[in-house]
Amino acid sequence: MIALALLIAAPVESPAARLRHLDSMATTWAPAPSPDGTRVAFLTTLFGAPQAASTAVEGGYPLQLTDEPGGVLEVRYLPSESRQLFVVALREGRKRLLLVDEDGTPPLEVDPTEGDQFPGGVTRDGKKLIYAVRDATRISLRGFALDVKKSSEIVPPPPAAGTQRTTGPVPQQGSLTLEDALSNLISLGPISPDNRAIVGLVRRSGSEAVVLVDLQSARAELLTPVEKPARFRQPRFSPDGRTLYVLTDAGRDLLGVDAINVRDRVRKTVYVASAPIDAFAVSDDGHRLAVALESNGLDVFSLLDLSSLRSQPLAAPPAGAVAEGLIWDRPGERLWFGWRLSDDNTDVWQLRLGRGTAIRLTRSPRPNLPRDAISRPALVKAGEIDERNRLRHEEERSINERLATLTRREREVLPYVVAGRLNKQIAATIGTVEKTVKVHRMRMMAKLGVRCVADLVRLTERVGIMPSQEPR
Repeated sequence: MIALALLIAAPVESPAARLRHLDSMATTWAPAPSPDGTRVAFLTTLFGAPQAASTAVEGGYPLQLTDEPGGVLEVRYLPSESRQLFVVALREGRKRLLLVDEDGTPPLEVDPTEGDQFPGGVTRDGKKLIYAVRDATRISLRGFALDVKKSSEIVPPPPAAGTQRTTGPVPQQGSLTLEDALSNLISLGPISPDNRAIVGLVRRSGSEAVVLVDLQSARAELLTPVEKPARFRQPRFSPDGRTLYVLTDAGRDLLGVDAINVRDRVRKTVYVASAPIDAFAVSDDGHRLAVALESNGLDVFSLLDLSSLRSQPLAAPPAGAVAEGLIWDRPGERLWFGWRLSDDNTDVWQLRLGRGTAIRLTRSPRPNLPRDAISRPALVKAGEIDERNRLRHEEERSINERLATLTRREREVLPYVVAGRLNKQIAATIGTVEKTVKVHRMRMMAKLGVRCVADLVRLTERVGIMPSQEPR
């Protein structure tokens, strides 16, 4: 933050020069370990717009997996293949699912159907990718067979096949149609361990809620009845699929970890602290719970035995905050996460059980790179100009649509965050408390799809929003 503040305060630098310097501070986040534990994929701005990359867990130069002009939002390995992955890319302002690999094969678009595509995950046998497609008129749930590379819509069985199923994870009485359950979808996944159901986070009645979709009957059940406005994040199944863990503030002021019994929908608190929890991860064997607790703008890790909630030893990374992604590898020996340091550098880190220090896998390169060493735009042919203009207009449209979702307070906070001001400085300026500003800031950055101030500056510059010029 200090480096950003100095950049913004320097009167001799134009916005373009400042952005070029920020571009030199590449970030990496959202780690996804491979099934065999030998590699880890992540998102990075090392190659310009956010792209998917991977590297060996023991370190090495990142291998670029995508080259999408609109950038990439998500990357994950296929559970049965150590070198094949799927990504969510932005193409013409729409989220599109692509299959990629580490051998340089051109990306394969999963489904040509128009609309935004929401990945739900791959079944544990590695045979099918479940996802949702939302266009202007409807939303559908679909499956992509990875062996034959063919997609099909998930629909209720015909009456002759029998619709009165009484077994399975989703009760039939009072169930919802897919259209009703997923009409305001936020995110999809994970898939249950038995491959019979998938979780969806949705908006209902002015709040967030969790639904469970039975993939055989194509019906859904509301797991969290809407009583008061609440947030639900990061759903994770227990190994037996009977319990769904979520990060939520339902029934309290701070985010904590709750467990929902899938069968009877009873929700109980698993872990809550005096500070909000920014992220959590449950190991695949269901024995360990890792949480990142927010404290004075930074995150502190805790490792707990899930059954007894007794603390276990865990090395601490340098002072910073989780950027995105907190995930165990399959054996539950390495905890992967994106970590933003106090100088705004963001990298992929790992904590290994039994090791005394945290390990930094990637390096945010060149924070002190001279400005004249930063690469300039390449020459383009005249025929490419129209296409680049079209892509630029599509990007600006997408940004403006996201800006339109901000509340009045979030729009008020935005230019101060762009200017690099601290939460307590913003609070004093707009007449509120620091905690409230932190909430507005978090929700504003989530709605805009940015993970750090540098990304926010680049995004707002594209649509002409300038930093606040009020005195510090």
